[in-house]
Amino acid sequence: MTDPQHDLVAAQPDAFDRLLRGAVDVHVHGQPDLSAGLRNRGDDLAVARLAQAYGISGWVLKSHLWATTDRARSLRQAMAGTGFTVHGSITLNPPVGGLEPSVVELAAAHGARVVFLPTWGGAADLGRGGYISTLLGRVSPSFAEYHARTAITLCDPGGTLSVRTRAVVDACHALGLALATGHASVEESLTVAAYCAEIGQRLLVTHPLHYTTDPALLREFAATGAYLEFCNAPLVHPDGHLTLRDVDRALHAVGPERAILSTDVFSRWVPPEPECLRMFVEQLAYLGWTAEQIGTMVTTNPRAFLGDET
Repeated sequence: MTDPQHDLVAAQPDAFDRLLRGAVDVHVHGQPDLSAGLRNRGDDLAVARLAQAYGISGWVLKSHLWATTDRARSLRQAMAGTGFTVHGSITLNPPVGGLEPSVVELAAAHGARVVFLPTWGGAADLGRGGYISTLLGRVSPSFAEYHARTAITLCDPGGTLSVRTRAVVDACHALGLALATGHASVEESLTVAAYCAEIGQRLLVTHPLHYTTDPALLREFAATGAYLEFCNAPLVHPDGHLTLRDVDRALHAVGPERAILSTDVFSRWVPPEPECLRMFVEQLAYLGWTAEQIGTMVTTNPRAFLGDET
């Protein structure tokens, strides 16, 4: 019996992994994420083994619904000795309690490395009819009412960071965890970024091109010291509004020193994450980005964001 993973690797061009050696993908959705019925690219362990074969050295495993610490631990154990590491995370959506520092503390005690602020659970995402909310509405008949009743805001009406948000950021800082903005609005994300800069908290502005392509605004985020994430997912989605040229322009605006490249894919029509990331970086290389610059964006910066610069 042939091994599909081996066949996929063998079918690649020479040195296909040249831009991915040591890379860390900070935005990997496992199987399942939103529902066991919404299949994505395959079994977590099989894809992790494929990622390792592509030269990738680690993932941050993310879920929109539940903490991924147990799944990350199981994958680490299964991948022991390969040099491939999986980090667990928690996303502060309503099912886990929302903006609760105690939830952050408990997640950290369970092995979480990254905290995502609310994604579909944020009022900002509710207001724009987010894609994840649409999918969850197909899974749960009562979701719309629940979503509207539990929507989370990060700022007070006057635009200042709420006490609860500040407490969550403080908890991340005290515990040495990495923080990401989730699906916060531009205004919320800028407010979070300003506070993180004030206290020295590591921050990733999650896929900002979902909300703005304004170079000046992107540079404003970068000036706070936050990393900006650029994902492959919207580039391969049938309804995606972005192109690789949009990413290229944004990267020129902020520079590779503040950028992180990731996948964020979880649909059955896309290749597995390792191939999506390879496609992404090879296309950027075609547009003129050097191997050193790409290495900064897929290896150096993700490790620094996680607090692991070795």
